[in-house]
Amino acid sequence: RERNAAMAPPPPARKYGAPLFFCSFAPKSSSDAAEVVLGGGGGASSTGVANRLLLVRVEDNAGVKGGPHKERLESDPASELHTGSVTAVGGTLVPTKDYFIAVLSGGDGLVKYRLKSGEGDKKEFQKIDVADREKLKSFKQAEIKVATSDSTGTHVAVGYSSGKIVVYETGTFREVKSFDPAKHSEVLPEKGGVMNLCYTPCDGKLVVVRDNGTAFVWDHAAKKKTEKKESKKKSEEVAKVPGDGGMYRGCCSFEGGDGSSLFCLGVNGKDRRSKVSMWCVGGRGTGARRLVSRHAHNSAITALAGCSGAEQGRGRLVATACSEGDICIYSADHKMAVLHRVSNAHMIFVTNLAFSPDGRRLVSCSADAGARITNITKTGRQVGMEHNIFLALVALLLALLLSAV
Repeated sequence: RERNAAMAPPPPARKYGAPLFFCSFAPKSSSDAAEVVLGGGGGASSTGVANRLLLVRVEDNAGVKGGPHKERLESDPASELHTGSVTAVGGTLVPTKDYFIAVLSGGDGLVKYRLKSGEGDKKEFQKIDVADREKLKSFKQAEIKVATSDSTGTHVAVGYSSGKIVVYETGTFREVKSFDPAKHSEVLPEKGGVMNLCYTPCDGKLVVVRDNGTAFVWDHAAKKKTEKKESKKKSEEVAKVPGDGGMYRGCCSFEGGDGSSLFCLGVNGKDRRSKVSMWCVGGRGTGARRLVSRHAHNSAITALAGCSGAEQGRGRLVATACSEGDICIYSADHKMAVLHRVSNAHMIFVTNLAFSPDGRRLVSCSADAGARITNITKTGRQVGMEHNIFLALVALLLALLLSAV
């Protein structure tokens, strides 16, 4: 029954009236009472399309017994906040905190929001003011492209259209360290804005994907060298990821278990096909090494997300989505074996993906104003067992054919 449910066409995504660019599971969202935050809109007020943040609950999908479509989002938001003439184009959930950080285009740049109980226990979005007004002014003057929190919620890394990266304290937005691409021109081309960022969980390095299709790992804890030493040796702060036959798009990272950092990248090839690859970066200055690569979609990857999935034996998970609206979920512990592939999950390109902390659900949103839940009902171990059974059956069939000759 579950296999038939997985093969059936997906039910339509819920529509919320405006293009969506940001999705995340809500802070403190539990497995039994899951809620997601959606953000998007039409940009400038002259478009007539409202810019909003939405809180939407997850509900059972009536009539679906199991498989990846057993749950869906409710049609009516539980709460909403109009953001005026600015649009939420990204953001990050902050682990261990009761708030999330939204990236707003054309406005404050970075804004913290928490969900508080209002009248009748209805949850409402509450903006958390930042005391440093000069910091807010600097956010407004620069074009922020992406933000990501570390695993402890202590720091947030922010990528700018200029290629600059700044690490801030999450609570105060005090600047801790910054990355200037001009100072690493011997390793990286200077031009290229930051498109995607993720922290490695075990050593706090940053995996960076730029809009020119290149990728690198920044070890912002590395000690600065003297000018004399820098002239003799490339900076140990930056490990450039070798080319992989296309342009990188999207990143996520995991703990390797042996002190190394593992991360995944999407790769969009020149033939419009895409793949997903896993990489390892070891000690300082050792560079990145590709471990595995597999086909993802017949069109370009537009979003990528990852999850440690430690609970319930789910292991490390990766999800990609493409320009044609398809979604694919992989097991990073089993050489990127496919767990679920959802064709036509959205009508057009997917803008964002996010796993629930327990790895049981994936939320996706699209420029078609739609958002949906995909349930992860398979594990990498199950797929591995199915593969082994298939190989055993093939071996048995060959043995029978040979014995009949």
